[in-house]
Amino acid sequence: MSEGELTGVADPERCVELAVPRRCEDAITIRTLRLTPADLVRLRTETELTLADIRTEVMRAEAVWRELLGEWHAEGRAAVEASEPEAPLLVRVLQGLRGSL
Repeated sequence: MSEGELTGVADPERCVELAVPRRCEDAITIRTLRLTPADLVRLRTETELTLADIRTEVMRAEAVWRELLGEWHAEGRAAVEASEPEAPLLVRVLQGLRGSL
């Protein structure tokens, strides 16, 4: 569709009508919206921009999460390697394993 067809007064045959239900207390009302081709193009453009922003934020959050996960893993490994094994705990684990065989 050319740009000229998207501007100006829209031909009713080229419009899209949507029935939008709304719930108000105990009643449901239906409102009809008429979208012109220009409205549809604008809606699609805005939707794509919004989805791109959401994807960017998700990727940022995932990168931060992975970074924190790596730090926690390194801290946990360092803590485990720094401490000496508790002999009584190991004895109980071995006894438990022998008892289950």
